[in-house]
Amino acid sequence: MSTLRSLLLLLLSLCPGPGPGPGSEAKVTRSCAETRQVLGARGYSLNLIPPALISGEHLRVCPQEYTCCSSETEQRLIRESENTFRGLVEDSGSFLVHTLAARHRKFDDNPDPGGCPSLCAGPGDWKNCGQRSA
Repeated sequence: MSTLRSLLLLLLSLCPGPGPGPGSEAKVTRSCAETRQVLGARGYSLNLIPPALISGEHLRVCPQEYTCCSSETEQRLIRESENTFRGLVEDSGSFLVHTLAARHRKFDDNPDPGGCPSLCAGPGDWKNCGQRSA
């Protein structure tokens, strides 16, 4: 879960705030130096990250305002997020599958202790439990 959180925080860092407009020049850092530093430390090529804010109108996930996120960066972030999410689901699903399998085996070995001992021939014979023998 912390990996997913770090990816979300990384996406937020790509959105420096409102784009340049009337009166907003003082609020916006026109440089993408911090984003370049963070993504560079994660192994991204600095050629994929613009040195200054660009329009994000063409982007699907990254902010569509002025941003430090290029199309290539967005695609790589999408792939990383999908892989992280898939890994988390597989880990959780794997735990659930193993838990259910273990409980199923335990039930197979002892289907109903005390419920119908005279009708069940023995452990593992749950198919005939509850049926009278002829």
